[in-house]
Amino acid sequence: MNFEILERTSAGLYWLAYLLTGNEDRGVEAFSAALDASEQTSPAFDGFMNQWARKLVIVEALGAIEPNLKDSIHRLAASDQAKEGKAPAVSTAVRDDISKQDFEEAVIAIDTFPRCAMLLTIFEGLTVKAAAILLDADDALTVAAQRVGILQLTRNLASPLRVAAPVLSPA
Repeated sequence: MNFEILERTSAGLYWLAYLLTGNEDRGVEAFSAALDASEQTSPAFDGFMNQWARKLVIVEALGAIEPNLKDSIHRLAASDQAKEGKAPAVSTAVRDDISKQDFEEAVIAIDTFPRCAMLLTIFEGLTVKAAAILLDADDALTVAAQRVGILQLTRNLASPLRVAAPVLSPA
């Protein structure tokens, strides 16, 4: 990988890995694995290297949390939220003092599958189909997870107290 690109993007790439994995150590491992894989590419492709590096980080981060992700997929699939399209109540309070740390805590508090579905589709701009493939879930469940993730993020950010999102209970 071109080291100029790496220097410009490494903080963002690590942050993406951290948010997807929900864990600093796993984030570092995924980021490092993506860097190792990227060393085998030609620097002649500078134009698309940033997007390619992000995709490598996404794949490595999802691989690092695969058991947690599968458990989370099963929890959401078995929940009323996925079956009936129910959305949890969201506070309408608006906060204007959200820091990067507040955002991180709010994201990390979301269960693995909804967090990853939200990050990949809303923040990374992947299609639902592409995210579903990466997450090894069907499209409808990925849409439900995306909705749950964004609603939980909104609730977490609206709350002055940082409380972890409740674990989804089976129906």
